Amino acid sequence: MKEFHFTKTYFNKTIFEDTKASIRIVVDERPSINLSEEEYSLRISTRFNDAKTIHRNYAIEHHMPPIKHSFPHLQFKFHTEEIGQFRVRIDLEDDEAYKRAVLGFIYKIKEVLNDMERFRKGLTEEILVLRLVNLLKDEGDFLSQKIREGINKYNIEFDEKGSREKIEKLKKNLLLLNFIGNENIERVEHEYLK
Repeated sequence: MKEFHFTKTYFNKTIFEDTKASIRIVVDERPSINLSEEEYSLRISTRFNDAKTIHRNYAIEHHMPPIKHSFPHLQFKFHTEEIGQFRVRIDLEDDEAYKRAVLGFIYKIKEVLNDMERFRKGLTEEILVLRLVNLLKDEGDFLSQKIREGINKYNIEFDEKGSREKIEKLKKNLLLLNFIGNENIERVEHEYLK
């Protein structure tokens, strides 16, 4: 693969805003031609009102050294839900594996958008090219396997340590559990309460 640039194929739009429903979704991709020489990032930011304003950020990215997390990883920011920011390191053998992981991330983002349909029907199809994204189930399963392996090998890197209350919020957040995998929650809990 010579170019990592997926938004042009799998997304109908990269900014979605419905002020009436108080929803904003921003897709931000930093394309790369050569992963060994350039950074790559695909980030999805969501904002919506559900009793209070909720901001969430999901990302799959790879930074170049000297950044302290210069390895392929998933990153989540759930500060408004008092969970905070954390990373899951994933080992990807080559560009083809990285491509599969990014496509799996796009497949999993479909679930995030589907969840937001309770505030605005039709937004998933408005943002994603569903006929193509629906074909990425195998890549979604591949990413799930890489997440399991990454948690088993490296655990999870939290920016801040938490409390029992925060862990309970994490365990109730079905969208995060979908990305991480229910079977990994005990490991997450152990790391979070260190």
